[in-house]
Amino acid sequence: MNQYSETPRVESTSFDLDYEDHQPYTRQRERRFLWKLDVCLISWAWLAYLIKQIDSSNYKTAYVSGMKEDMKLNGNELNYLNTYFKVGYAIFLIPSQIVLTRVRPSLWLPPLELSWGVMTGLMAAAHSVKGMYALRFFIGAFEASSYPGIVSVLCNWYTPSELATRIALFGTSYPAASMFVSFMQVSIQSTLNGAHGISGWRWLFIFNAIMTILVAIAGFFLVPDSPGTTKAYWMSDEDNRISASRMARVHKQPPTRLTKAILKKTFTGWPLYIFFGAYAFAAWAADANSWFMLWLKALTHPDGSKRFTIQEINAIPIGGFALMLILMLLFAWLSSRTGWRATWVTVQNILFLIGCIILSVWPGGIPIKMVGFFLTYTANAISPILVAWMADVCPIPEERAMIIGVTVSLVYAMDSWMNLFIYPASQAPKYKVGYKAAAAFTVASIIFTGIFKKFETRDKRLSAAKAAENSISPQHGREMEFEDTEEK
Repeated sequence: MNQYSETPRVESTSFDLDYEDHQPYTRQRERRFLWKLDVCLISWAWLAYLIKQIDSSNYKTAYVSGMKEDMKLNGNELNYLNTYFKVGYAIFLIPSQIVLTRVRPSLWLPPLELSWGVMTGLMAAAHSVKGMYALRFFIGAFEASSYPGIVSVLCNWYTPSELATRIALFGTSYPAASMFVSFMQVSIQSTLNGAHGISGWRWLFIFNAIMTILVAIAGFFLVPDSPGTTKAYWMSDEDNRISASRMARVHKQPPTRLTKAILKKTFTGWPLYIFFGAYAFAAWAADANSWFMLWLKALTHPDGSKRFTIQEINAIPIGGFALMLILMLLFAWLSSRTGWRATWVTVQNILFLIGCIILSVWPGGIPIKMVGFFLTYTANAISPILVAWMADVCPIPEERAMIIGVTVSLVYAMDSWMNLFIYPASQAPKYKVGYKAAAAFTVASIIFTGIFKKFETRDKRLSAAKAAENSISPQHGREMEFEDTEEK
């Protein structure tokens, strides 16, 4: 019998469970545990992913802040900096997820973050683009653990009605990072550019490296590993028992080892392929907002002078990231509140599609194109709901880890070369194919979202029929937490 099933399961949403020693815990005690979990795990996850996003994308901010001129770079070399990062990310992601099923997260995730922090600091010392290519490859390789690893840990600790909101809270670090790095570069450009003979964009990499190393050190103490077996100093024995009971209540299994049986289940089941379709096409489409700053940089007055300063180019996209942050929290909350995963994913996809259509047409006025670019910032808010939805239907931690790992790895593998063709530097910022391709990807994501819903509904119906036949509760977390909010 596994460690979770040793705690009696309940068939309602009551929180008055019994431990093995028959000591009941109340809703208040669970809330206290959940508050502690949020403060320690979500806070660290948020900071770690914020740092990850800064370290993976700060080269773009550096590019428009003097690095292009100092290093004599061209647009294709900017794309190659992204490509080398994504190649490293794609190669090491699945191996990292496999290691995560065998090594405690607190002993795997922080050391990797420490490593890419060092690589980020070395970017400040680079004097050739080839050196930057090598550093970007290793930054991508070490960062490969971050998003899928942290999401896998979150899936192990939170129930279905909690998960989408927590992943969204964690995910808001992405737009927050983009806003923060813009503010940081504006400040650095104004105060430190040229200080001690160091350019402002080099100072950006130095500060980012220091921040990364500090957060990595904190991870050794804050990452709680797995429910029921955690050795985190801030979690008591009672917290351990509550965490195991919570997972038993929603029929989530405890982490074990990645076995051939789990691999077979992962690669022969429908969740991997349908989740991949919904997630991957949305992720590829989201690249449409990556070129906003290049468009702003290219705008000129009639006399040929630049329309925006470097500070303004860094500051204007902050509004888009603020919109992303708000929508990420709003739609995740609506998803958790109603249980309607497919509905809110589709609504966001439609908003993004409108933005892609505007940019595909490329109308003459600046304001309407500005609206189009801002609408493309809605795409990144989709992933928290999709990941939570996948966790709803996959109770085995190792299966979830592999699905996330395979999906994100293939997304990055395709992304590493695809953008070179659909967003060629020679066409920037008006791409002949790019925005049309993003629109097509969005339609594909909508289609796969509908297919996911149909398969989920079918499995729930089969589970309910089997449960009725055997007079047991359906082994599916969402039946317990969303039973009165069925998506039509």
